[in-house]
Amino acid sequence: MQPTFLLTHRFYPTIGKAFFIALQLVAFNAFADGSDEASDIQYKLTVSQYSAKQLSATDINLRAKFDQQSAWLAYYSETPADFKQARAGYERVDKWDLLKADSTIQVADYGFIGGSLTLELGGALHAIVGYGRTNLKPYDNINFDPNDSITYGAGFEFEEGKDIALYRVKDDRVMPGQQIDHLLLHYSVADKNKLTLDIFNKSGPADADGKSIAGTGAAISDEWAKYFIRLAYDPKVNFTQKNMSRISLGFYF
Repeated sequence: MQPTFLLTHRFYPTIGKAFFIALQLVAFNAFADGSDEASDIQYKLTVSQYSAKQLSATDINLRAKFDQQSAWLAYYSETPADFKQARAGYERVDKWDLLKADSTIQVADYGFIGGSLTLELGGALHAIVGYGRTNLKPYDNINFDPNDSITYGAGFEFEEGKDIALYRVKDDRVMPGQQIDHLLLHYSVADKNKLTLDIFNKSGPADADGKSIAGTGAAISDEWAKYFIRLAYDPKVNFTQKNMSRISLGFYF
């Protein structure tokens, strides 16, 4: 994370409009699908705390979800750098017989715009390919994978809610050579409890001081009907020399 910019409000109206449009899309599709109650849209509030040496950050994220689409509004604050950034986004998942497409678009303060498209090709055994691009405006990356990247790998779905995937996210624009390999597992029990485990290994060119950028981390989350918790350890966060711990708590309503 590189908090080198002071907070401005120039793009807050844009973020608000983007979230309103995204939320309207979610609501429109909910009613178009035959739903006639606002309760058909599920909301999720997540509060995350990130900690590293000489760095502490908080992120608050409100997400509205209906079926296979979501809209979100979030706010990130970091100390001691006093870096703050608001963002809004929209995500849609489309499924066909042998194709699943996950597309996202996001705007943030300081004029940031980014988007991604990830495809799963095949049946139970499927290939994974993805592409992400931004306009390279200032942005604090809380996804921790490179945003300007390509993704490739494979996955296998044992049954609904139980799957495994192995894939690589590779920077192909800003810092070629930086990459993160993921082993991702999902395990659900009758839609009442969902476990997610992400084990990842990152590598990349040495930094300006010749220090190695390599490390292995993990994230685990446990979701219930109304609540969830996520814990993570991310070494060499965003390909720096800092090691970060993360905890996220949230609830659905």
